[in-house]
Amino acid sequence: MISTKGVKLKVGHFAIDVSVDIESSEYFVLLGMTGSGKTLFLESLCGLREIESGSIQINNVDVTKIEPKDRRLGYVPQDGALFEHLSVADNIGFSLSVRNVSKKEIRKRVEEIAGIIGISHLIDRKIKGLSGGERQRVALSRALASNPSVLIMDEPVSALDEYTREAVCRELKRIQRELKISVIHVCHSFEEAKLVGDRIGIMHGGSIIQSGKPMELLNFPIDITVARILRLDNIFDAVSDGKGTVSVGNTKLYTSAFPEGKLTLVVRPWELSFSNKNDFAAEQNIIRGRITEIMADGFSSRIRMEGELQLIGSITNAELLRMGLKEGAEISVQINPKAFHFFKSQIL
Repeated sequence: MISTKGVKLKVGHFAIDVSVDIESSEYFVLLGMTGSGKTLFLESLCGLREIESGSIQINNVDVTKIEPKDRRLGYVPQDGALFEHLSVADNIGFSLSVRNVSKKEIRKRVEEIAGIIGISHLIDRKIKGLSGGERQRVALSRALASNPSVLIMDEPVSALDEYTREAVCRELKRIQRELKISVIHVCHSFEEAKLVGDRIGIMHGGSIIQSGKPMELLNFPIDITVARILRLDNIFDAVSDGKGTVSVGNTKLYTSAFPEGKLTLVVRPWELSFSNKNDFAAEQNIIRGRITEIMADGFSSRIRMEGELQLIGSITNAELLRMGLKEGAEISVQINPKAFHFFKSQIL
């Protein structure tokens, strides 16, 4: 496992302060926007940057002052950092060759890892000419060749197209399960994070501000920052009467009994029901408006509507086609009373 306590480092005007525990064999995703401190934290873990205070433990061993090569970490930087002049096999076996492992043992390990990753057919190829997905797999193989106790990957699939990205993510998950190692995977996409992560840590301003399983984060974000990183776009200033009714401007909505007073309201987009016939069984929490945008999102779509409230909701593509919904069409939305989450009033 990995445990960091108050890891602090300042570079220019930016500083990180990170405490986190990552369990053995856990796939942990560090999610945050550009400039949140993710890479800086990874470099601190790997020993590429000396921290100013705090401690780093790996499998109950304090490695805070230990050289990078002795921390038993496999690191895949964002660009892969492959050696273009070497073959795939030489890239994979590089960390072993600098440790004076015999050529026979290196070749054996290279073939073993290449088999696990699924690139045995590439071993004798040059790096030049490999596809983006193949290069990512070579970089991953090199990181795993030295049998690390923890694998750390910085934006490992950011350079890939959407289809290849999803395929590689599934491979990463399979490999992690097969090797039973801890993984720290850095990215800025929640869709990518929930595809692989057992647990996700949200990083902002140099610190992890919330962590949890994907659905825990979606259902219970602690503040506006987390909600926006998770693409929970329906965020409103509201006033609660403390009895199950909240007001957003002149719109009254029926919810659970939230505390009385001003609050920030989040409406979960997957809890919205759409109709172009206004044929809901009950008249509660119905918002009428016009579709301004339909955004494809894999097997589902996101509908943006303007009306009494501006809302974004999720809908299956099958439902979208069945109702014949198009941009500019009139639409009614019913909000499930359980769709609401709140936190103390914050400036939007």
